[in-house]
This record gives sequence, structure tokens and C-alpha cells, in this order.
Amino acid sequence: MIGYQASHEQFAPAELLRYVQLAEAAGFRSVNASDHFFPWSSGQGQSGYTFAWLGAALATTNIPFSSVCAPGQRRQKCRTRRKPHSTYLCAVPAT
Repeated sequence: MIGYQASHEQFAPAELLRYVQLAEAAGFRSVNASDHFFPWSSGQGQSGYTFAWLGAALATTNIPFSSVCAPGQRRQKCRTRRKPHSTYLCAVPAT
């Protein structure tokens, strides 16, 4: 099975949601979503909250999703504060 890698550290949540919809239309059969608290480099500058984003992705596609979580980072205060913002970014079209 060939799947699409939804890299949250590379794209804003709404943009990544659109890419997943396009991947499904192109015939990809699964999606794996990354969940990084920080981007890998300063040139990337993203890192939406995966679980908020997954709700929007599952509501707008019919493709199976998976994600890998780093358990040591789940309860950081900064991480908790970005959850509502990622949800908002999934609902508002990218400009």
C-alpha cells in the first residue's frame, strides 16, 4: 500500500488538509500524520497539533490515517495551548 506522509512540521494545518484530500483523489490509500512540537528547522516554521487536525481530515476524506506520538511531550503546557489554535487553522481557509 502506498500512503501519503502528512508532515505537520512542513505545512500549515489547512494547507496540509488540502494536500491530503488531493492525495486521496490521486489514489493514495493511507495517510500517516507526524506530530512534532517544533519544526525540524527554522525554514519550516509549522507544527500543528495532529489530533485536532485529524478530526478535520477524517471528516473530509475516506482514507485511513495513522500517527506516531512521542509520549514524553504529550503534557507540556505549551503543547496544550496550541491545540485550539490548530483547530482554528483547520477551519479557516489559508490565505
